[in-house]
Amino acid sequence: MMIKQAAWVFLTLGLTACSGMDHSTLPSDSGVSETLLEDKPAEWSDSYAGNPEVQGFIDRLVKEHNYDRKRLELAFSHIKVRPKVIEKSDNQPEVLIPYYEYKTRFVNEERAKLGRQFAKRNADWLQKAEQEFGVEPRIIVALIGVETYYGRITGSRDVFTSLTTLAFDYPRRKAYFQSELEAYLLLARQEEWNIGATKGSYSGAMGMVQFMPSNYQKLAVDYDENGHVDLWGSDADAIGSVANYLKHHGWQKGQPWFVMAYVADAEKVKDEINRGREPSKDMVAWSALGVLPAQSFIAQKTGLIALRTGPEEVSYWLGYENFFTIMDYNPSRRYAMSVLELAESIGNDERY
Repeated sequence: MMIKQAAWVFLTLGLTACSGMDHSTLPSDSGVSETLLEDKPAEWSDSYAGNPEVQGFIDRLVKEHNYDRKRLELAFSHIKVRPKVIEKSDNQPEVLIPYYEYKTRFVNEERAKLGRQFAKRNADWLQKAEQEFGVEPRIIVALIGVETYYGRITGSRDVFTSLTTLAFDYPRRKAYFQSELEAYLLLARQEEWNIGATKGSYSGAMGMVQFMPSNYQKLAVDYDENGHVDLWGSDADAIGSVANYLKHHGWQKGQPWFVMAYVADAEKVKDEINRGREPSKDMVAWSALGVLPAQSFIAQKTGLIALRTGPEEVSYWLGYENFFTIMDYNPSRRYAMSVLELAESIGNDERY
């Protein structure tokens, strides 16, 4: 025990001494981005490298993945908590804003028009993706449109600091974000990114499709076959990756998304409204509860969805499997409905 304590003190002193060095520049071969110098802590002890839990995380990456300890120590020593990330994580618009307000950000003629232009430019890639993955072009386009305005807004803060903040200073989802931080660091090594150079959302999502690092690892596709996946600059890679993601999560080719529904007595079905992440009942069961489809339908299981479509108005839908597959991308019914309504606005191929 005394030996371990002595070793830790030695390591701490050594790293503290290193922190006193001139870090106005970083070695060109450090694997760490110079942008981390812009807001680096004044003292090593104020940085994430001074956090014992982070040291344990580093130890594990070195042991399990043979990661370069010096690279990790250097990267973590140049960052500190980013409070804005925690604030935004606790105030997500998908949770706080009623649907009739939320949807106006995404379901409008300007975004539909730009979506049709994006689809026209990428018609061949979209057709290829539909043939290979079974996902309609307008769904792929709408999802990219809602996520990043077709690549115009992909996030401006470095993913590394955001993920580190959430991994060690956001207890509610700590385990999840530590796994995503690990995935990011492994991805940075694999793709030869400098740690901290990768820009994304406050939650660490990346590229025009806003993949978290683990999804980038598992489901991103080099669709243009140029030798590497680029979710920022390649429309083809973005299209193929979205289609692959949706198919992986259960998208059903040629199947409906939802139908409008009539609910005779909302109080009677209050425990069924917006419940779960998959279809729950067939149409016969819904009919017995006074829930009826208001449009043509197919006899498959659905889930009951209710969203506020006006200050004093609630609308109902019966969502099929494909609706809930969109929720695998973002677990919000407001989000899923916005994607699907934008897809309807964009229209089918003949309108591009």
